[in-house]
Amino acid sequence: MAAQVEQVLQNISDVLGAMGGRMSDIVSLQQFTTDIQAFMRCGEVRTRFFEAPYPVTTTLEVSSLYDPRLLIEITGIAEIPLNRFTMPETAQEKHQ
Repeated sequence: MAAQVEQVLQNISDVLGAMGGRMSDIVSLQQFTTDIQAFMRCGEVRTRFFEAPYPVTTTLEVSSLYDPRLLIEITGIAEIPLNRFTMPETAQEKHQ
């Protein structure tokens, strides 16, 4: 579980970084896990990615995710200030 939480949060961080964003720009998270107890033991992983004030968070335990190997799925909403926002290269190519 901890490895999956770390990977998902790193993926989110990478996507945000590609657009000039930071993890501190996240205002809301939705977390879906197949094992809430195991997920709750991963708090130290989250502290490597977030600091106060923390995003509003909803965490739900579900019976399964689309791939049985997955234990966690996290989606987030971020507000990147315009002075830092950079359109991703693939989007720039489509708009040219």
